[in-house]
Amino acid sequence: MALRTGRVQQIHKREERGIDRTNEPFVIEKLSRRPGLITIQRPSFESGYTHHLREIYPHWGIGVSTCINDGVPVKHPRLRFDHYVDLVKVWEDQDFIYIEDMYVDVLIYERSYYHIIDLEEFGEAVFSRQVSPMEAKRVLENTQRFVDAFKRSRLSYAVWKQKYGVHRRTL
Repeated sequence: MALRTGRVQQIHKREERGIDRTNEPFVIEKLSRRPGLITIQRPSFESGYTHHLREIYPHWGIGVSTCINDGVPVKHPRLRFDHYVDLVKVWEDQDFIYIEDMYVDVLIYERSYYHIIDLEEFGEAVFSRQVSPMEAKRVLENTQRFVDAFKRSRLSYAVWKQKYGVHRRTL
């Protein structure tokens, strides 16, 4: 499968390394896999926090990023969100797990509100045929499904994770 330039992160399954969307290598401090969840912890790539935690839910088509400082989740130092949700496509081969960013993102401000961003990038990718109509349909359905479940979880990622994420309970 051809990788879309600047859109795919690669996680090596047996080594503590990955290749970022910018094609830069990075160190993975922790990688865990269980049915329905891939968790990656790496050193932060911005100042203001020590680690970056990413929880990938292939069934939901989302990746949730959280800033960690000395083991405790913190708000992003610059943008002040609690969690950053990427709509993603996940697949794997013998050596790597591939996580493709599908343009649409959701910023979560815990217990307050959420903000959907980058719809214009998504629209441009669909218009320029970088994203197929079938992929576009899946991304929009996953976005709506996540937002609906998130609202039912009292706008809390922690509640959503307990109710839907880890246990993959259907809507």
